Amino acid sequence: MIRLDEVDKRYGATRALDRVSFAVERGEVVGLVGPNGAGKTTALRVLSGFLRPDRGAVWVDGIDAVAHRREAAARIGYLPEGPPLYPELRVEEYLRFRARLKGVARRELGARVDEVLERVSARDRARTMIGRLSRGYRQRVGLADALLGRPDVLLLDEPTSGLDPAQVRDLRALLGELAGDRAVVLSSHALSELEAVAARLVVMAGGRVAGDGRPDQLRARFGLPATASLEEVFLAATAGGER
Repeated sequence: MIRLDEVDKRYGATRALDRVSFAVERGEVVGLVGPNGAGKTTALRVLSGFLRPDRGAVWVDGIDAVAHRREAAARIGYLPEGPPLYPELRVEEYLRFRARLKGVARRELGARVDEVLERVSARDRARTMIGRLSRGYRQRVGLADALLGRPDVLLLDEPTSGLDPAQVRDLRALLGELAGDRAVVLSSHALSELEAVAARLVVMAGGRVAGDGRPDQLRARFGLPATASLEEVFLAATAGGER
């Protein structure tokens, strides 16, 4: 469904991604974890088409996302950390604007905006100015934006940032529903949250993939007992690293 093959990305002299390869199939929820500076956000930006890789291939539903960026991006919903919203617009106005940019037909705008606001439990804020929303509700609006195009792939960078425990629980349930016919990749520092929603983890360290598999597979790979916590798995993976 979505795949990185031997992808490199540099920022000047810094190599943010170093031969990164992993794939996510339809119906999978994969957690992307790693310490600050590991390359998680860069990997998501490359997958989304926001950044062009220096080397390697990116595939989205069989489309070469480097050669055909727009076609691939149309299949992706991307929620960056701290989504760039327009504080002077009402929630409904912003989502209508974004839906038009994503090619939603004018006759479908109202229904599509209502649909995504319902999915993220934010319909009661449709007429609220974005600048007056709490951080948690801004995050919900960003997620609603990512869902507008009914994408086959969802890329979520720290999606629970700013959410209270009840909102995190609701997001977990929503991701479970969305993953039925989509590929979902989410990055988070909250390992307990990832364990609750992601069947598989891709652990990154130093711009490389340090581990890829289900938590039980990673425990076995790094010689940890079956009772080892996800934090212990994470530490073992980032201390070693696959080459």
